[in-house]
Order: sequence, then C-alpha cells, then structure tokens
Amino acid sequence: MLETLIKNARIVDGSGAEVYSADIAIESGKIKKITAEITAEAKQVIDAQKQYVTPGFIDMHRHSDAFVFKKGFGEIQLRQGITTTINGNCGLSIVPCPEKWKPDIFSYLKPIIGSVPQDRHFESFSEYLRVLEHEKLPINFGMHIGNGTLRMAAKGFEKGKMSKEEVAVAQAYLNDALSNGAFGVSMGVVYMPETMYDIDGFVEVLEPIRDSRIPLVTHIRGEGDLLVKSLEEVIEIARRLHVPLHISHYKCVGRHNWGHLLAKATELLDRTRDTGMNITCDVYPWTAGSTQLVQLLPPEYLEGGMEKTIERLKDPLLRRQCREILEVKQTRFENLLASVGWESIMITTVHTAKNQPYVGMRVSEIARLQGKDPYDCAFDMLVEEDCDISMVNFIVCEEDIETILQYPYSCVISDSIYPDGGMPHPRQYGTLPKLLCDYVRDKPLLTLPQAIHKITGAPAEVLSIPEKGLIKEGYDADLCVFDLNQLQNNATYVNPRGLGTGFSYVLVNGEIANDHDRFIHTGAGKVLRRK
Repeated sequence: MLETLIKNARIVDGSGAEVYSADIAIESGKIKKITAEITAEAKQVIDAQKQYVTPGFIDMHRHSDAFVFKKGFGEIQLRQGITTTINGNCGLSIVPCPEKWKPDIFSYLKPIIGSVPQDRHFESFSEYLRVLEHEKLPINFGMHIGNGTLRMAAKGFEKGKMSKEEVAVAQAYLNDALSNGAFGVSMGVVYMPETMYDIDGFVEVLEPIRDSRIPLVTHIRGEGDLLVKSLEEVIEIARRLHVPLHISHYKCVGRHNWGHLLAKATELLDRTRDTGMNITCDVYPWTAGSTQLVQLLPPEYLEGGMEKTIERLKDPLLRRQCREILEVKQTRFENLLASVGWESIMITTVHTAKNQPYVGMRVSEIARLQGKDPYDCAFDMLVEEDCDISMVNFIVCEEDIETILQYPYSCVISDSIYPDGGMPHPRQYGTLPKLLCDYVRDKPLLTLPQAIHKITGAPAEVLSIPEKGLIKEGYDADLCVFDLNQLQNNATYVNPRGLGTGFSYVLVNGEIANDHDRFIHTGAGKVLRRK
C-alpha cells in the first residue's frame, strides 16, 4: 500500500516543460511513480481536482541562519509554498564564529540574521549543521559559507592584507565547510570586511575552490553607477578560480540609471557566458531592498567593528567628513545615498524606546520631525542604537525587474533578513505568491512553467541541490498543490506580515505541512548538504 497518492494532477514539473496530467505515488518521502493513472491503494489520497502540482519552491537566498532556531520558523515559508531555503548569503554566514571574535561577528550580523540563541553552541560550519540536525525542522535547510565571515573569523575587523597565517585560518574553516556540504561560497563585496579585499586577495583566500563546481554566489560591490565595473570584478575572480558565478539580487539602482544601464550589464553577462563561464543570477520582485542602515556609510567608517564606527560618528570632524563623502557620487564605493537620497530610506528596526515611533518612516521625514539635517538624524540614530538598525530602501524600478525576470538565466529569491523586532520587508512573507500572482496570472510576463522553473529546477541546478526542484521519480516529494486563481500575496509595505494564502497543500518530504492555509509542523524537513 502506498503512503500517499495524488490523483488528477496538472503537473508543472520544474524543468520548464509544458503542463501535463498524471497521478503521483509517494513512498518513504520520495516520488515513487508518475503516470497517467495509478490504481494502487494508499493510506492517504489527495484529489488535486485538476489543480497544478509543482515541486516545492526553493528560496535560494534567505538569511535565516539564526532564526532557524526560533519559534515560528517555517510557517512563513510554507504558507507561500517554500519547502527549501538556502542561507548564509552575501558573505554573512553565521559561521565560522571562533570565541575570540564571536561577540563582534554576532553583533555585526544581528541586523541581518537576528540574535543567536545562547543555548546553541557551535564554531565551525560542520558543528553548526550538527546542531541543526538535532532540530525538528519544518522545511529543508541548506547553507553557503560566507567569505566575509571567514575573514572575520581569521582577522576580525582589522584592516589590511591578510597574513599567511590568517589566510591559513580562513582556508581551514572554508575547507571544513566544503567537506561538510556548503552549497557555495557567498561573497558580500560591498560589505565590511570584504571591502578590504582586492581581486588578488579574494583569489588567494578562496584558492580551495579552484577548478571546482562550487559556485561563487555574490553580492557585488556596486549595483548603481558602479554596476558594470562591479560585475567585471566578480567575473574576473571567478575566471581566475575557474568556478561558476552566480550574481545575487541582480538589479540596477538609481533613477538616472534605470532603463539603460541594465542592458549594458546584461550584455556583459551574455558575453561572459559566450566564453564558456557558467554565470547566472537571481532577482527579487520588489522595488525596495533591505539591509543594515550602517552599510550606507563609507567603508573606512566601518573598519575595526561597530564600536569604532560609533566613535567616528561621535567625532564632529569625522562626522562632517562622512557627510561630505556621502553628498557626492563616488567611484571607490557604491554611494547609495547619492543615487536615491534619504527620502528613499525607511527605518524598519530599532531597539530603544525613544526611536520606536520612527519605525516605518523615511529618514527625511524623521529629520523634519526632529528639526535636524537628515545626515545628523541618521548618524545620531546609529549612535543611539549601537548601529543595530535595519532599513528598507526604495532603489529600483518595475521595468528593470520585469526585464530580469524574463532573462533566461535568472532565478527568483526573497533575500529575506531577520532582524529582531521592528517592521519586516514584505518579501519575507509574500515573494513567491507575488511572483505567481503579479507576473503569471495578472500580467502574463512569464508562463507558469517558466516561473515555476525559476523557483524550483533552476536554483536546484545552479546550487546542485540533490533530489530537489523537479517532479521526477526518485526525487524528494516536496510538492505544492494549488489553483493559480486562488493564490494571494497579502504582504505589503504597509502590512508586511500578511501570510500567503491559496495553497491547497504543501508537502515536505512526503508529509503535508500546509493544509489549506493551515501550517502543520511535521518536523519532516532535512538539513541539506551538497554532494
């Protein structure tokens, strides 16, 4: 007798192929058989009633490294069809975190991944995954190793070239991650401490991945005026190492760049692909991003860690110099403020009672209420909050998003961050329903097979996620059952915590984890490792 039988399914198999009708037999968490009609008895029969059945969605770019340990993990994802997430992105993985640097690392990462529970103990990548394997996970969970955290673990936030001894420490942690199933090496070239690397420095520390299929998954140095130059930089790093390259949250920032600079950047990607390099990208379908407010500062103001940053912002001379730098376009770093202005920066997470009323407001608006210059307003808040402030920044245009969505080599992500408290970005709750509702059903920019491929088969292929991403015999039974007309994204910038609705069923490794918008914590999720 079968464990589960799904009847009368309209299958979108994740490969990009056309929809077809069949039944699906599930046994021991695997897809056992797919054929036109299965008559065998089953303990559980799901009549799909000609609804679509797709692979469970893969969000290949989240930052739930610490949130995975917290109550409620998994519901947000399963309510929007996500059965697998890959974390440790943008060079900012939770590990490695040796005792010497652990307080500094966790403090720096807190606006992105949230606070780390004190009752979980780990230092290396392998130790972190072993701890995770003792958790009852509601969804599947995989990790990258972050190159920024590798440097922090070896050198802290000290500036300068890494010594041979420090490179050896970083590479030892890197090898531990690679041998224990890291799906890729993530880079956050725009973020401290990776801003202190040049191309030679990146290549030196990442030597262990040379000539492998381990992808570099990278946040580039600049996504606005420096877009093309920044792409050239990471392409050169991947070329020297002879590894695949994946561009995280591909976008074009700044109104003056919209509609034309993206075409030049994409031409560069295509020319690079023509040389034989495996280069792909991903995109989130929102016109606003989200990260730490402190990342707006010039790189030199972040050197030495957050305590040094606060000291600089308290110094009247250094504060004035910081403002002068940020008021004009720069060529040595991506000056986001010069492109979009304070009116595009929304404060979403603070921790002092004094600043709570400003959550959900733009910095320009807060400055008017306080009777301050926007720069002084932001600098004062950073000092008051120990730099632990998250923001939503409105930086890209809908037309460019649509262009990237149609790019044959793009995947779709949420890029969800998990600061403690505050107002989250709605992409944490509604990205995948938004994709299917806005760009397949309501505006047919993509066909359903194309869209499903970008959130199932494509990310599984880019990251070599084993037995995920396709409806195929022998693959894991991660499945979504839905009527496209019933799906709804309920998350907005005003109401960011609106859970997705309309999924009849979501299965994780053969077990129902979302039954008609009712979350079921099955514990059927697995810690995933690259084979």
